[in-house]
Amino acid sequence: MSVNVSNIVVGEATIKVGDSANATTIAAMDSFTDLGATQNGVEISWEPDMVDIEIDQYGDAAKVIQSKVKVMVKTTLAEGTLNNLATAWSYDNSTGGADIKANQDGANTKTLMFGSQGVYPFEYALQIVGNAPGSTASVTKTRKFNTKRAVSFASSMISMKRSEATVFEVSFRVLPVTDDTGYEYGKIIDQI
Repeated sequence: MSVNVSNIVVGEATIKVGDSANATTIAAMDSFTDLGATQNGVEISWEPDMVDIEIDQYGDAAKVIQSKVKVMVKTTLAEGTLNNLATAWSYDNSTGGADIKANQDGANTKTLMFGSQGVYPFEYALQIVGNAPGSTASVTKTRKFNTKRAVSFASSMISMKRSEATVFEVSFRVLPVTDDTGYEYGKIIDQI
């Protein structure tokens, strides 16, 4: 087996969010808001739930089928902004949107208004941009993961500690878009 070291991918990624209704084109997703610094990278996981179809004659599985799948994006947002907190808590993260108001409680203020939520969580579109195979010290090629529907799926908290940065752990559950036949969960695009 030959080894191609240019296919070894390392390096951090950026994560951008936007309103899922505006995720109609890659160009639109390229202009989404960058969430800033992260800690411990960004993970995209494909989590299938496999089921054994057992038969008496084998005493084992004759077939294995996929009964469902879960696609997740996980990261820790290292910039302790109210916009990032809104993202982690599944609120509209755009200033001037439904949940974050500028100058709501006095001049030069920003206020996250986190009230009771309905049964439908706020849906984001995500774009994750990192390095692709073929990147070198002089040439950076990109790998983009674009998905049109993601909801903040796990509990998160805000903490203020003397010797630690305020960070927000966020886990997004990626949901399919039925109109995107063959790429319902999104696309991974490598620059070549």
